[in-house]
Amino acid sequence: MSFFKTNDGVSLNYHVYGDSNNQAVILIEGYSSSEVTWILQIQSFIKEGFYVVTYDHRLHGKSEKVDFGLSIQRLALDLKELLDYLDIEKPIFIGHSMGSTTILAFEQMFTDGDLLAVISEDQSPTFLKTEGWLGGSGKVLAELSQFMDDFPKTHLTKKPLDPKLKRVLGKGMLPFDFNAGRPLLRNVITQDWRSVLKYETVPHLFLAGSESPVFPPEHAAAALALNKNKKSEAYMFEGCGHIPHLESPEEFDTVVIRFINKLGYRKK
Repeated sequence: MSFFKTNDGVSLNYHVYGDSNNQAVILIEGYSSSEVTWILQIQSFIKEGFYVVTYDHRLHGKSEKVDFGLSIQRLALDLKELLDYLDIEKPIFIGHSMGSTTILAFEQMFTDGDLLAVISEDQSPTFLKTEGWLGGSGKVLAELSQFMDDFPKTHLTKKPLDPKLKRVLGKGMLPFDFNAGRPLLRNVITQDWRSVLKYETVPHLFLAGSESPVFPPEHAAAALALNKNKKSEAYMFEGCGHIPHLESPEEFDTVVIRFINKLGYRKK
């Protein structure tokens, strides 16, 4: 277990795998999740010759439990500081749910000039109900409090997980304090990142689960339409809920690695 300290004094848990001379892939967890959920992707990406980095956000997993800095912009700064600490340049970001909005906040704050590509998993650029976006299927501000109340009880997956994987997750994941995390969730779900996608320059793979209980699956194609890079793509995991990398890990790894390899990004 390794830790580094942010500029506001928070100890964040992280791990590195593979040869640091190879292309770096940063795996960024979602809200209430843990770096442990990437266990199968770590193995696949190392086998493909990538340098893999996982970490826990503040308040998450084995990182320090704090009641400050609970905003998506602070999480983006934590990510930037981790990259600087590990001396990583031109990474590929893979984010699940809130991990994807962490990436968009990173791009807004620091631009995407030092990135090679982005993969986002089941995250619409906005939760909010707005004209011209997904047929008005989002939520109005008055509904967000109920969403936050319901989220801890929401079953996020639709496909059954492999029993061995469930045992690994059960042993490795720590309980999440949803009450302490509520300010962060509120901050995340009141953002709108569509303007960032319009000015994004790097290739972006937008992933969705067809049975996601969080977002309508059309969000991936709609987000792709905002992005101007001709190498960007969208992909739907049929029968999956909100976490395809756990529900259909082989398909997830195949789709993501194929996308990266088509871009020609393998080793430095």
